[in-house]
Amino acid sequence: MKIISFPMRIIKDVLKNLDPIDLINLSLASKKMGHLIPLADTHHFRVDLEHFLIISINEKQYNIQLLKNVSSRVTVMITIDNAWPAREWLHIYWNKKWTELLVHILQVFKCPLTTVNSKSMPNSKLIEAMLILSAEQCESKKIYIHQDLQKKKSLKNIIENLNITERLIITRIGTITRTVIGGVSSQRR
Repeated sequence: MKIISFPMRIIKDVLKNLDPIDLINLSLASKKMGHLIPLADTHHFRVDLEHFLIISINEKQYNIQLLKNVSSRVTVMITIDNAWPAREWLHIYWNKKWTELLVHILQVFKCPLTTVNSKSMPNSKLIEAMLILSAEQCESKKIYIHQDLQKKKSLKNIIENLNITERLIITRIGTITRTVIGGVSSQRR
């Protein structure tokens, strides 16, 4: 029996009852299924990039590992109100780089990347994420970057090409040095 052959209302009800990881795995089954995923109101999901790729819905967080190497299976830890240890472990069956998974999630869920926080990410992963976000023209609401990273010429050029809709915040250990809101920069001392 094919899910796609059901009436749209039933498909929508079924999709709304699935967790984001099931939706991701379902979207990988076929392009047709991928196009149906937004029926689950995924545009309301909060997607953050820190030391994990985090999808939040209400009080639940789905923490997706950012693997260095290509793997056929990516581990996901589920937490409630960011309380550790993980409540449950799931898997996404993905055999490409983590940056491609990030773009896939944003495109299939049709939601922006809510926050990128460089504080908890290695520089190499941050630059890799910025490159792919810039190349794919993915929308990001807020990006937090440490001042020492902002001095890197490659990152500076990448930042200029990002689609940041709310804030780019550049910090120096503990203080905000510059905030850019809608293209207008403000300096703080």
